[in-house]
Amino acid sequence: MGPDTYRFISRERSAGPVSMVARYTARYEGNGVDRIRLESLPVEGDNTDIHGTIVLEGTSENGTRVRLTQTIAPDTPVPRLVQGVIRSFVQREAAASVRGFLGNVRREMETT
Repeated sequence: MGPDTYRFISRERSAGPVSMVARYTARYEGNGVDRIRLESLPVEGDNTDIHGTIVLEGTSENGTRVRLTQTIAPDTPVPRLVQGVIRSFVQREAAASVRGFLGNVRREMETT
């Protein structure tokens, strides 16, 4: 998509009558040392906004702690009657996605 810019398309997720494929394009900017900022870009066909920060902190065990703070806002209409069910589903899916992302980061850092 361009320098430090990536397009993400998730696998379809379903909960009850609602299914969704999140699509977003994000630009990553960092200081080259310990902080990366991410922000979605307005791209035709995308349906999710995202912004956040990744902070890398050294630990006393010669390791690196990765702290990810992000907000994901899908643009998907959800009927009011199923919002409660969907909310817990979305929270579980978001947590699983973050664990997967951090697992990928860990594997990459261990090989470099």
